[in-house]
Amino acid sequence: MDIDHVDEAIIESYRQMRTRIGVLAILFPLILLGVGLCWGIQVQQTMSNYYFAQDIGRVDIYPVRLWFCGILFVVGFFLHKYHGFSKNEDRWLSVAGGFALGVAIFPMTIDGRNQYDFVLAPFGLTNLSLHGICAMLAFVAIAVVIVWYADSTLSELKDAQPARYRLFKTIYFLIASFMVVSIGISIYLNIKYPQGDYILSAEWAGVWSFAAYWFVKNWELSEVGAVLKKRNLVLRQRTERDLADRL
Repeated sequence: MDIDHVDEAIIESYRQMRTRIGVLAILFPLILLGVGLCWGIQVQQTMSNYYFAQDIGRVDIYPVRLWFCGILFVVGFFLHKYHGFSKNEDRWLSVAGGFALGVAIFPMTIDGRNQYDFVLAPFGLTNLSLHGICAMLAFVAIAVVIVWYADSTLSELKDAQPARYRLFKTIYFLIASFMVVSIGISIYLNIKYPQGDYILSAEWAGVWSFAAYWFVKNWELSEVGAVLKKRNLVLRQRTERDLADRL
């Protein structure tokens, strides 16, 4: 089999995975709102509220929870299976995927009650939930990937296309900053104004900044791939070296 064809197939597979993660992140809040409205459920204050958003007249009184958990499971699985361009990036992506699964597995606090409060009680954190902790840490892990490990591939542009390198560095910084600020605002509003109307908007902004990262990563890697081709290299050499290190 032609090795160039294999290289292109691998690159395309990873490009499609990044695109799917981004598309799912964009659709996530839209699906929650849309499915909820279809079942007669009013717009909730947070995305997590859709976990227990009720439609009493249905066989499944929580009709949106299936979509909420299903999408998080798919995104979490993709993040775990996606191999970063360095060992540490790979680990942080897997950590983010694990916490995304935790958001789906552990239900949100409802009416002041936490299903898993016995886990956090010994630490004096009965006012928190594993659901919320996992959501926060998932975004932190992704922010770490964006800020610290973008150079795993981006460094290839530093000398070949310095203007592009600076552009992508700026975009990644803005995405990470916007994500952290958005989630920070949502946490603050949850604590200070739990009945406020803007928590959902802040969470929505954080999720879409997460989606933006994957589309920008596709753009960046297309630029990096063009530079490597001029040097008769392939984009997956770095991952092959990492695999050799693991073995």
